[in-house]
Amino acid sequence: MYGKMTFSGRKLGIWMTAATLSLGAALAVAQEQRAPDDALSGWLGKEFTVQSSPLNDHMPTGGKLTFVFDGEENVVRVCTRSTDKQINPWTMDFATPCGVTMSFTKGTRYCSIDDVKTGNAEVLASCHRLRSRDIAMHPSKVKGTVELNDMVAFLIKGENDKPGMSILVDSPARVTEGGTIIIF
Repeated sequence: MYGKMTFSGRKLGIWMTAATLSLGAALAVAQEQRAPDDALSGWLGKEFTVQSSPLNDHMPTGGKLTFVFDGEENVVRVCTRSTDKQINPWTMDFATPCGVTMSFTKGTRYCSIDDVKTGNAEVLASCHRLRSRDIAMHPSKVKGTVELNDMVAFLIKGENDKPGMSILVDSPARVTEGGTIIIF
């Protein structure tokens, strides 16, 4: 009987060791740094300027943005910088260095500015894009509350394949407000 217990104990010990090693390997793989998708990589690390913005209190014309990939969390961080030519200062979540994160959705193509302005949902669904939900972009009109917005940035190739973006900001009611923000 003692021999059987020892044998069972060894069997259990070997099984537990194998299970622990497998779990450790799975966690190590899960925590590995990811690389950005090739469709997105041309937009990362470059500084963009807000060219036009009908929502200057959300994203001010003249402001600078850099998109940085965080492989550990598999997100893109939006880092802002103020300039002398900027109409308004960055506020709320954009005032925090690299405080806004976006997730990348790979489409089948890059959109044009006209695609975004037209707003055809079927066309936009096929485009490479970044999205963030619940961003505080500007002070709420109602005192003591925070207005959260969704932001979708469509990757655009401009003249000579120059990377740019067209950004839509959705209101809390999920109705697109005031047009599109263009950055190059």
